[in-house]
Amino acid sequence: MAEIELRSIHLHCLENGDPFTDLCVHGGIYLRIGDFLISDGTDLDWTVSTAAFNLLRTLFQDQPLIGREPLIPHCGFTMWPSNSEPDGLYIPNCDIGINWSLKHEPGRLIHEFANGTRVITNIKDWKLAVCQFADEVDVFLHSAWPKAIDDEQDRRGFEHFISVWQMRRLEADLIDGNAKIN
Repeated sequence: MAEIELRSIHLHCLENGDPFTDLCVHGGIYLRIGDFLISDGTDLDWTVSTAAFNLLRTLFQDQPLIGREPLIPHCGFTMWPSNSEPDGLYIPNCDIGINWSLKHEPGRLIHEFANGTRVITNIKDWKLAVCQFADEVDVFLHSAWPKAIDDEQDRRGFEHFISVWQMRRLEADLIDGNAKIN
C-alpha cells in the first residue's frame, strides 16, 4: 500500500484580514500518495480548512471525480446551511480546485485521478494522515476564537461547519480500517 504524506504549509488568515472575522484557514497543502504528487505546497492560497473538512468526509464516504465540490478547494466564499446539500451545508467556491475519486473497499481506499493514475492506501494510514492534518488546521482556526460573525446565515453555516467537523473527527477515532464505510 502507498505511503501518504499530507501537511499544511504556512497557515494564515487572508492578507490584512482580521483573524476573528476570517472563517477560513488559508495556506499551502503538500499531499503525496505513494509516488504521485497531488499538491506540492507552493501555492499558499488554498482554503485549507475546507480541504480538511472535505478530507475528513472521505473517511466515511466515497468521493466521485465529478459531481461534488473538489476535495481541495481554492476558495470557500462562505458556509450556508442548506438541506439540499450533503451534510446540510453549502460551501461555494471558484473553479480552481484539486479533486480525485476515492472508493472504499474493506481496509483500503482506491484513489483514482483524472490522468488515470490509481493508488491504493490503507484506510488506517489515510485516517492517520487526514486526522493529523485536520487537527493541525483546527488548532490554527481556534487560535483566533471566538469568531465575530455579523450575518446570521453565515453564523449558522459556520456553526454547522464546526459541528460536522467535530462529529467527523470524533467518529474517525472509531474507524478500525476493515469495514466498508459509506
